[in-house]
Amino acid sequence: MANEFSQAQLNMLLKMAGKKLGTDPETLRKTLENGNADVLLKQSKGQNDQLKQVLSNPELASKLMDSPQAKELLKKLMGG
Repeated sequence: MANEFSQAQLNMLLKMAGKKLGTDPETLRKTLENGNADVLLKQSKGQNDQLKQVLSNPELASKLMDSPQAKELLKKLMGG
């Protein structure tokens, strides 16, 4: 499996994660780019372990993106 995401897939992941964390996708992107993911994880409640696992494991994130639910969500987000 490829370890790189398309821009659309990355945007979808940021949107989903931002919703779970209560932040907007652009703020989430900047926080992750600055290496401050731990700050986000400490702020969130409930699904920290799952989110941390996905963020730190490209193969798991790839599997998530290949799921029928993710594909359907991406299709809806892309207007199709």
